[in-house]
Amino acid sequence: MPTGAQQVVETLVDAGVDHVFGIPGGATGAIFNALRTKQDKIKVILCRHEQHASIMADVYGRLTRKPAVLIGQGAFIGTSGGFGIMEAYLSHSPMLVITDTSDSGMWQLGSNQAVTGEYGTADLLSILRAMTKYTTLATTPNEVALGVQLAIKHALAGAPGPAALLMRTHACWGEIDPKGQPSIHKIAGHLKTAPSVPDPQAIRSVVDALAQAKNPVIIAGNGVHIARAHGELKALAEMLAVAVTTTYKGKSTIEETHPLAVGPMGIYGIEAANRVVSEADVVLVIGTRLRPQDTASHHPNLLNPERQRIFQVDIEERNAGWTVPVEMGLIGDAKAVLTDIIRVASATKPSKDYVGRVRALAEKKRQYKFFEDSAGLHEDTAPVLPQRLVRLLQENVDPNTLIALDAGNNRGWMYHFYQSQRPFTFLNPGGAAGMGWATPAAVGAKITCPDRPVMAVTGDGGFMMTCAALATAVQFNAPMVCVVLNDSALGMVRENQGANVFSCEFPTQDHAKICEAMGGWGIHVTSAKDIPAAIRAAFKSGKPSVVDVVTDQKESFKRHRAGVSEFARGADQGHEAKPTRPALREVATSNAR
Repeated sequence: MPTGAQQVVETLVDAGVDHVFGIPGGATGAIFNALRTKQDKIKVILCRHEQHASIMADVYGRLTRKPAVLIGQGAFIGTSGGFGIMEAYLSHSPMLVITDTSDSGMWQLGSNQAVTGEYGTADLLSILRAMTKYTTLATTPNEVALGVQLAIKHALAGAPGPAALLMRTHACWGEIDPKGQPSIHKIAGHLKTAPSVPDPQAIRSVVDALAQAKNPVIIAGNGVHIARAHGELKALAEMLAVAVTTTYKGKSTIEETHPLAVGPMGIYGIEAANRVVSEADVVLVIGTRLRPQDTASHHPNLLNPERQRIFQVDIEERNAGWTVPVEMGLIGDAKAVLTDIIRVASATKPSKDYVGRVRALAEKKRQYKFFEDSAGLHEDTAPVLPQRLVRLLQENVDPNTLIALDAGNNRGWMYHFYQSQRPFTFLNPGGAAGMGWATPAAVGAKITCPDRPVMAVTGDGGFMMTCAALATAVQFNAPMVCVVLNDSALGMVRENQGANVFSCEFPTQDHAKICEAMGGWGIHVTSAKDIPAAIRAAFKSGKPSVVDVVTDQKESFKRHRAGVSEFARGADQGHEAKPTRPALREVATSNAR
């Protein structure tokens, strides 16, 4: 009979799981042994660190909507791997975590590396349950076989996320009992479900509100990416002439070159988007929980149920009306719900001057310098202004490029100034939003989508945390490009410290040489004039590449944030915004991570 480990691999094949990211260790060595015989069906990516593996598995789930496997020894999956597991949990990325308790048969005596939760050991079961949708502990081979099936089911059900199978050592190596319990069936019976959609009357309420609104707006979030509802989002916006803004994780749900796109909103957003939202009478929220960074810490001059009709679409019922009260929550898959809204809207007679609305929107974007709110966008200096680097990237990178962002000021520069030109081109760490995400994410994206250009944009602090992922890119021939904003500091930390700068600056380094030493390609750039040629050369090199750009330490991102009192004038029935809360630029308190 097959062992628990062998049955795990058979189930992965049956479920269509085709990528594994990890490092052999503990009882998971038995699963790697079984994977060796399935190399024609499952690609195994040996990573240099469990953190890298977890980030790559997160990105694979975002891009394919099916779980990749994060696998390795228990203590290190639960700690180092926890970085990507937590991000996947908070960003709703499907992931399958497979690990072990590393018990040696003397687990009650505190065995070395054991994580059983007994005295003298760490409690991995509790750790995993704190950052996954579902974690099961398998104590027999039969429980291993069923556990992996249920973990896959939970990873995909409803709002997706990571689910974990934690195995006792003997359960992994031991043989399945065909007459034992639990009994083993094919996985298909655990996975067959139909998507839910709201009541027809709820759909009608949304359509009527949008059709009759004077200034409607759609706020699109990560749920649009997850559901692959980009076409439906654009179709609805065009049908009813509704402006579309995006949250941080929703960036590129609609191309920001579209006439109805008003750009990104929130603390790091642009003034045109924030003003459109603040002046809206009807708001349709799709696939976002409207967390503080997207709502300027829930400033009433941006979103306010006292003066706006707010409808929210989300696959998770608890998310609707969680952070901002709504008139109605529509619970279901974003693509299915939007399809129903479009069907009803197509039979609705327009009651507003849609052409005039589009013209007015174009004028508002012109007035508030849509993606042009900095003279530095066109200044060639040395060192390089970060916004100038972003503009040069936009002008010299293939519009279809998948772009992975990081944490810190670099993500603010990209979110605020990079105008996406295609749907679903941004991969943002907005759950845990930790430094070091971008480089492994870009490697994972290139492995998952080998025919698409892929670029990471990160700061020098985040790059150095996970730059060893470039070795994996070299080994598995994943020629992504990493652009480093090198200001020799933790830029956001230094900016928030003001005059009392302490413990946030680094010595000057050439990060391109690190990539070259690993077998990749690199170039160190100090002048804006050299950036276009460097970017083109990096993509043409055919190797994992680093473009290390020395950026101006003195250029502050804070001054580019639109103040609430500025963008929301007139939102309160024609009156000046009341000074009951601080301006948006003062509300932003997030640190570099």
